[in-house]
Amino acid sequence: AGKAYMMIVVVLAVVVASVDGALTTCTQTCLNVEDNVNSQLVRIEVYGANGFRVRATPLGRTLVDAPEIVSALIPPSDGMQVHDVNTECDTITLGVATSSEDASITCGNIMATVSNATGKLTFTRVSDKKILLAENEVRSFANSSQNSKLSQSFLSYGLNFTAVNGERIYGLGQHKTGVLDNKAYGKVFNLSPVNTEVFIPVAHSSLGYAFLFNHPGFGTAQFSDAGSTWMATAALQADFWIATTSDGPDYAISPWQQLQQAYGTVSGFAKAFPEWTTGFWQCKNRYHNQSQVMDVVDGYTSRGLPISLIIIDYHSWEPNPMGDEDFPKQCWPDPKAMVDELMEEGVQLMLSAYWHTLAQNSKNYPEAAKRGYLVTDSKGDFPKFWNNGYVYDLFDKDARSYAYNAINEGYTQPFGLHNWWLDCDEPCGGDTGDIVYNNGTWPADFVGSAYPQMLYQTVYENVDPNAEVNVMLGRSAWAGSQRYGAAVWSGDTSSNFENLNQQFRAGLNMVMSGIPYWTTDIGGYAGGNIDDVVFRELIVRWFQWGAFCPLFRLHGRRSGGGPNQEGGNPACGGTNPSNEIWNFGNESEMAIARVMKIREQLRPYVMEQYKLNEVNGTPIMRPIFFDFWTDEMAAIVDDQLMFGPDYLLAPQLNQNSSSRFVYLPQLPEGFVWENVFTFVQTNTTEKGMNITESTPLTGDDFGTFPLYRKTKITPYPGPTPLPSCNSSCSLTVGFDVSPDVGAKKQVNTSTAAECCNACKTDSTCDAFTWGPNGPGVTTCFMLNKGAKNLRPVDDRTFGCVHRA
Repeated sequence: AGKAYMMIVVVLAVVVASVDGALTTCTQTCLNVEDNVNSQLVRIEVYGANGFRVRATPLGRTLVDAPEIVSALIPPSDGMQVHDVNTECDTITLGVATSSEDASITCGNIMATVSNATGKLTFTRVSDKKILLAENEVRSFANSSQNSKLSQSFLSYGLNFTAVNGERIYGLGQHKTGVLDNKAYGKVFNLSPVNTEVFIPVAHSSLGYAFLFNHPGFGTAQFSDAGSTWMATAALQADFWIATTSDGPDYAISPWQQLQQAYGTVSGFAKAFPEWTTGFWQCKNRYHNQSQVMDVVDGYTSRGLPISLIIIDYHSWEPNPMGDEDFPKQCWPDPKAMVDELMEEGVQLMLSAYWHTLAQNSKNYPEAAKRGYLVTDSKGDFPKFWNNGYVYDLFDKDARSYAYNAINEGYTQPFGLHNWWLDCDEPCGGDTGDIVYNNGTWPADFVGSAYPQMLYQTVYENVDPNAEVNVMLGRSAWAGSQRYGAAVWSGDTSSNFENLNQQFRAGLNMVMSGIPYWTTDIGGYAGGNIDDVVFRELIVRWFQWGAFCPLFRLHGRRSGGGPNQEGGNPACGGTNPSNEIWNFGNESEMAIARVMKIREQLRPYVMEQYKLNEVNGTPIMRPIFFDFWTDEMAAIVDDQLMFGPDYLLAPQLNQNSSSRFVYLPQLPEGFVWENVFTFVQTNTTEKGMNITESTPLTGDDFGTFPLYRKTKITPYPGPTPLPSCNSSCSLTVGFDVSPDVGAKKQVNTSTAAECCNACKTDSTCDAFTWGPNGPGVTTCFMLNKGAKNLRPVDDRTFGCVHRA
């Protein structure tokens, strides 16, 4: 009580470029708030059109940016236009003056306000004065339990925002919650990455804003009816970004697309993947030698089945040490010939080399340990991770170069390999919470969530820019990983319908988190018996969805298949039962082949969507509300998706179900939903419609499923009436005609009906007479309207042909 505050008075307007090149007016581009009430320094900076970056720290400390921290945001040096870093921000002070006005900064369609009474932040959309996000409590700081070797100590901090009834939250990465709306989940998310759980700290709200928690370390987040909270366990400052749409609430284009574009602008867009990635990817745990790889590819091509990529899973280095980055001759006698033969077949090769990890007896270990390129634990020792391996400290640029050079010299230069499966990239198999990165200065609590991103960056920054594109498929990611070329698969899922349902919703949230290239292990990773009827049903249903994921990939560790499936040279490691589509039974094979061919036909369309994503961040796979944002029913549908703007998929996600409900959203005048298999068209011009669609479990129709194409109504002409014969005619009835006057031709027919048909099939015939024309002869005279000199004959039948 009794405290007074100073109002900021803006006298200049600043113009910056928006995401579409238009000019956006800002009151200023940077505002410092010295908050003596809460003992904090808050900086609000324009970051992208209609967006702000907000940082805060206790008074007396310094705000920092990359490279002192890992940031998801593109720094100004890489092209993000923010305020001139050499120019002082406008500064106001709370708690020292007499004004009762709040402080604010506006840019484009967003306004940030600092309350003069509490110091709380509120973000408002200018176009309709709608509050987007408001602090429920002022951000709080405390000393972190992590010791710091940096110039500033580590802090823990929390953000707490007010709940809004009816708000829905999407994004946040990939999780096995079974729900699409993350607010409906209600429980706590852990920010640390683990197998099948990928936390991307970006949220997209149905209120019309995107929010990035710019913290690369560990912590928690929760969304519920009580509000939303974000907690960081070790940081140097609070750091987040928020943006809204350029219009609203009456949007000219999808607000979800606008938010994806705003986020991509500040965190980076994914480059379009090469054309071959649009096809089918074959994999299993594991192909263990060269002949097996070539036999599998031949199995697909000889059956006329499409295949674009085959993947060699882990342990390809055996019996050599992990980290040597080579192909043992007894298992891979001629890798260069293998790569070349595959390329002749139009098939790419990807390798899971686990090259962020190496064994102690690897030829690359001694130098890496000597130079300090391996992570240490809190005691300064080298901790062991998966397969008793040691992990590269990829937050160290020199360590990244060392790790990449080993791969380049072992696989790329001699064999031309350039596609990498980055498995176990969290990293896995050890205590990630006790790791210390960056030469022992950055604890995992501070940066641990971003380790997978460092693995993508290792390739991105070291590969020759003129070389063929390196495609990377990892098991995890962090905010901004897309700008380094990251693709993600969902990890080691189980082969059951529960996981199929979870993965469907997890994938939609992942692509809403700015990671456009995503896939699963079709059929699930573990527990699938290829002889089991339930698994054979599951894998068909998974394929019918998987073909409409951004990346189309089969993988798994199977069982069953008879006693001779293991086979092979023991020195090369196990190979496990088969995972090619002809091993799932004839009925399942035919159903799978059908959807594979649909994906193959759609590849040019898929490539178009990849290129569009590079421009504006729109993912090819997305929830149906992304395209139908005004449709209230579309907002609650969580078991259908849009595949680009033209295809709607409603896969069967439940076991032993021969039908399902499908919601078809309202389309504009002139468009209909057309079933791809039956060609039945459903007109939803007036309103969206619920229909029941069959999902057959057996027979030829097992390969069909609810897939619809948005198409224009084709105004087909009505059927042309067939010609008919009757006696009503403008010609004189009952008269004969001389053969050489008016008759176009004459034919012998047995009946008047035959004479009628002959006339109908001759376009020059308008009328006919039929009757005796000598002993035992009946003749059909075909006439036109020019007939004349007719003579009456009593025993003749006369008729006229009517045409449309």
